[in-house]
Amino acid sequence: MRGYSGGMRLRALAVTAVVLGAQAVALNAATATAAAPTVQATTPGTPGVPQAPTVVYAEDFENNTGATPILLPAYVGAPPLNETYTADPAWLSATNCNGIILDQAGGNQPNCQDRNPAGMQTLKNQANVLGQVNGAADPTLNHVVSAFTDGANPGANKVEFQTVNQIPLATTNRFITFSVDVAASSCSASAPLLEFYLTGSGADVPTFTSPINPCTDPRSKSYPSSVGSMIQAGSFPSDGSVLVSDASLGVKMVNANGSGTGNDHAYDNIRILDVTPQLDKAFSPATITEGGTSTLTLTVTNTTDLASKSGFALTDTLPSGVSVAATPNAATTCGAGTVTAAAGGNQLALTGGVLAVGQASCTVSVDVTSPTAGDYVNGPGNTTTTGINPPADTPLTVLSPAPSITKAAAEASFVAGETIHYTYTVTNNASQPLTNLQVTDTGPGTPTVTCPSGPLAPGASVDCTASYTATASDVEAGEIVNTAKVTGTSPGGRTVTATSNKVTVPLRSLTITKSVAETKFTAAGQTLHYTFTVTNNGEVPLTGIAVTDNGPGTPTVTCPSGSLAVGASQDCTATYVTTAADVTAGRVVDTATVTGTAPDGRPGTATSNTVTVPYTTEVDLAVVKTGPATVAEGGKVSYTITVTNNGPDGSTGYTISDPIPAGLNNAATTTAGCAVASGKLTCTGGPLANGASRTISLTGKAAAGTKTIVNKVTVTGKNPDPNPGNNTSTTTTKVTGTPGLTITKKQNGSATVKAGATVKYTITVKNTGTTTYAKDKPASFSDDLTELLDDARYDDNATSSSGKVSYSRPTLKWSGALAPGQSATITFSITTDARTFGDLKLDNTVVSNTPGNNCPAKSKDTRCTTHGKVKAKDKDKRNKANSLGADGSEA
Repeated sequence: MRGYSGGMRLRALAVTAVVLGAQAVALNAATATAAAPTVQATTPGTPGVPQAPTVVYAEDFENNTGATPILLPAYVGAPPLNETYTADPAWLSATNCNGIILDQAGGNQPNCQDRNPAGMQTLKNQANVLGQVNGAADPTLNHVVSAFTDGANPGANKVEFQTVNQIPLATTNRFITFSVDVAASSCSASAPLLEFYLTGSGADVPTFTSPINPCTDPRSKSYPSSVGSMIQAGSFPSDGSVLVSDASLGVKMVNANGSGTGNDHAYDNIRILDVTPQLDKAFSPATITEGGTSTLTLTVTNTTDLASKSGFALTDTLPSGVSVAATPNAATTCGAGTVTAAAGGNQLALTGGVLAVGQASCTVSVDVTSPTAGDYVNGPGNTTTTGINPPADTPLTVLSPAPSITKAAAEASFVAGETIHYTYTVTNNASQPLTNLQVTDTGPGTPTVTCPSGPLAPGASVDCTASYTATASDVEAGEIVNTAKVTGTSPGGRTVTATSNKVTVPLRSLTITKSVAETKFTAAGQTLHYTFTVTNNGEVPLTGIAVTDNGPGTPTVTCPSGSLAVGASQDCTATYVTTAADVTAGRVVDTATVTGTAPDGRPGTATSNTVTVPYTTEVDLAVVKTGPATVAEGGKVSYTITVTNNGPDGSTGYTISDPIPAGLNNAATTTAGCAVASGKLTCTGGPLANGASRTISLTGKAAAGTKTIVNKVTVTGKNPDPNPGNNTSTTTTKVTGTPGLTITKKQNGSATVKAGATVKYTITVKNTGTTTYAKDKPASFSDDLTELLDDARYDDNATSSSGKVSYSRPTLKWSGALAPGQSATITFSITTDARTFGDLKLDNTVVSNTPGNNCPAKSKDTRCTTHGKVKAKDKDKRNKANSLGADGSEA
């Protein structure tokens, strides 16, 4: 009916959930009218993962329905059941638009159409929506049973749908529930509250804990409607179930909502579902040894409807040879179910098992054991169930206990090449004989293991043996690590195996390194000092350390300690005094041997390197040659050559060789044992004591045109020289040319000049020698103008063609570089006074301190001096005469 009537909002009805009982229900149904359908039960193998229920019965209202609407009692279901249905009259009233089977594409029911055309369209829309819910190819042709409750309240708890004939079941003791597709409109007014019951001759049994309400159930979805409000629809299995012990049943649907306001709905695809849980078994672990414990877990897995299941039971009889463990640890998670399992017994039982609404699975568990090896199967034949589908086969393997193996080595340590002797003790821990016994050594070299033949009796032990020779690789590793593996065949043909303990045989190893402080000896009676470094390179401590010197005289060796920890070292010492025989042999050759004892009493030994001390003398001869740094061309050059014996031994002889260099003429020596011949100075020397020296002289003259004289001397001794770097000496002498500097000064013009005249001077400086006057040692001169300046003034105009000229009253100076043959010209001038009162003499002298010049101080070279005169005016003469006394001096 419409959601609102007379402007009043109607209140939805409250419904109290029905709680199901925990026992199987007998419906006392009448004999079925048709053969029972085949039930496809859930299958074992996915414990804890719910599987879909099995459809026992389904009605989709599509058998011979067409375009013309009919009422529910007129409908006959499909063969072989040909089921018919009934309901309370209020739910079969066409006038009130109730109980009509229709589809959207078909015609209208006349009574309903006349009373409420919009309600008629709403019912058709609901049929289409339910076609969408069930995935119909054409939802417009989907038939449903509809109710619009128009015009009257049908009343609460009235039967809206009920089977007339009983529906057969495949087997007894099945959990059964109900499912229906429902669409509802006018949800804002009130909603249908659909409750389902299983029926028979006895009391009706509810299959739910809460009614189905498509308006609020989270499994519903919203669909649009061409008239009125949105339609809520979905497919809804009940959340409860019934454990049915009979072979047939009926079903009815009751609507707990009796209101005619709202409560507009349609239903389709009524199904009776077998929701019997699935049983799975598992042993954990699935393989144990005799007397071991495994946990047997039985998992009861719900179907995907996750409806509650109450009252299931099972009894599991263990395979012969398997029993409940002494401590059963029996437990269950199946609600308030009771577990029974007696220690030593052969059964596990559960009664009153419960899966709550929404619970996917529960378990029953017990610990089991077996004293006898074998393969055991706990299958469906071992299990009796009520309300549970049978399990698959579940295997348990019981193995004989593995043998044990203990490995030992006769040797507690080893050295390279030593044989290690192994023993392997194998024990049969099983209750039956062990055959095909085989031991494999897993250590280096995998040595072959020999065992006695024949079976090994229960509880008996046997010793096997093997040997192994240690290698250099074992020495490098520092230990030999070994395990072993035993295999055998237990009764039933199973292979059993075990691994031994690990055996480690450590290396015992000594090393000795010998050294000597002296690198040589030069005579008998000298002491050599030996050091023996002994190291424990093994993995066990060593005691009784003793070192033996194998050299001449077998000197006694002293060690600081008689024991060495692992990795420790110590230095032992010995001395030896050389003999004449050693001098004759030309060397002392020595080795040493060290011994020590490991904790197992086995010795360790090693021989040192060979140490050789040669008999030899060494003489460090050094030569130093000195000579002048410079010499003029043609000058005498004198060299001194000094030979020194720096030791440590005395020289038995030597030779001096000094090639005469180019540029040194007339080379000669006055030193005994020396001679200059074939362009070389050669000296032969005899013994020269440690620290002694000898001096040799060499002279010559610097040849013309030579710039430098490089002279290298070499000394070569008859004895080994530890320091050949001082066996040569070189000196370099620079040859200088002949200095020559010619200075010429001239007074230009007449020697006598008038008062007020300008007098010019030219000074020419020329390098007439062979030596260059360089910038750092230039040619130079100075010219004191004092004798000019009493009658004249300097014109401050000196110039030079090269070099630098300067004037600082009263002196004019010049300096500059001149190559041989190069000249420099310096000019300047003075202007005589207009009225002269001096001595009227213009005398001037150039002076130079440059080597080789012609104008040194007090030189009488006329080229260095100029002489001039000033001709005074007559009146100046008179004035000057008047100023002189009778003796001619100034008054």
